[in-house]
Amino acid sequence: MEEWTTEKATVLIVDDERGPRESLRMILTPNHRVIQAQSGAEALEILGTEAVDLVTLDLNMPGMKGQDLMHTIRSEYPEVEIIIITGCGSLESAADGIRSGICDYLQKPFDVVQVSASVTRALSRHRARTRLSSFLRELGGVVGRDRDAHAILDDVYRSQRMKGRLGGLLKDRARVESESEFLDPPRTVEFLEVLAETIETKDRFMRGHARRVAFYSNLIADRLCLSAEEQTRVRLAGFLHDIGKVGVPTDLLLRNGALSKEEREIVEKHSEIGSRLLKPLDIPASVVTAIQHHHEWWDGRGYPDGLSGEDIPLAARIIAIADAFDTMNCEPPYRAALDQSAIEAEFKRFAGVQFDPDLVKEFLVILETGVCDIDAELVANAISETAAPEPIGVPAR
Repeated sequence: MEEWTTEKATVLIVDDERGPRESLRMILTPNHRVIQAQSGAEALEILGTEAVDLVTLDLNMPGMKGQDLMHTIRSEYPEVEIIIITGCGSLESAADGIRSGICDYLQKPFDVVQVSASVTRALSRHRARTRLSSFLRELGGVVGRDRDAHAILDDVYRSQRMKGRLGGLLKDRARVESESEFLDPPRTVEFLEVLAETIETKDRFMRGHARRVAFYSNLIADRLCLSAEEQTRVRLAGFLHDIGKVGVPTDLLLRNGALSKEEREIVEKHSEIGSRLLKPLDIPASVVTAIQHHHEWWDGRGYPDGLSGEDIPLAARIIAIADAFDTMNCEPPYRAALDQSAIEAEFKRFAGVQFDPDLVKEFLVILETGVCDIDAELVANAISETAAPEPIGVPAR
């Protein structure tokens, strides 16, 4: 067996026949740490002492059968991926494996290409699950809830649509060659969309807010002739700007009346929580800083750091305007939506105070075009009723 290194995933081969075990060992050893077991009982002993990423197992073994071992692994070691490699497969056993969440089901005799591709898919999924589970554990820690990643996932799974979209992120990607490629920003955002929508389910008024802010932010970025990459990042930050509200108690988000000083401080932590949650996920740094600072004021009276003027990141200044517009343009329970003239008056009043005065001028020009004249409630309903995720924002003109 090749000496283990931290860069290599650990694969446990479980088969009572020496020939298939050795064949798999020779195929996998150059790129993985390989352990072998001749029985289900031996495999469970190894799993109890070793950190295993993937198990390949035969179904027809003396003692503990492969299907029993599969169910035990799924129950006791749910993070471990499973590939069944058997010479006595059946439609029933294949269906049982699929229901149990195995990664692949191969028939003997197998070949090098087939096994290598299957292992690549399984380990890609394992890396993805590990990264997402780490994120959820971080989420639980930030939120301050005494719950693990599985409990947080259960909350998300209450929505069939969210469950389907989260599941889509965890599907095999045979073409993925590295962990960083799997969690590139576009795919990471798909996962974060689930969390953002979880926040929005707390309040009917909030439905679609993230997408609308992304939309308006993109309009401003396009108006400023930012590069395609910069527009993408502004749009991404606009969509994720309130992700930190997962750490704010629901009753404070839904409160119609005024908040106490202590309660307001709790709500205001959402921008810092959001940036903390995103830092481990390979999100561009400019997106993270935009989220952290989108409540800064031009005159320095905002939060969390009291930045002022052009010290506030441009993307954060853009999002501040888009966020304020959507808030004024929608109708929360405690007031009526403002008409466009009133909205324009508010922006002019707070230009140079809360908002970048130059950006306000540009946004007022955008408002005059009528491109922002959308029915927010209609958009929210359309978003909630659409099964497939829509693209964030709009493409550059």
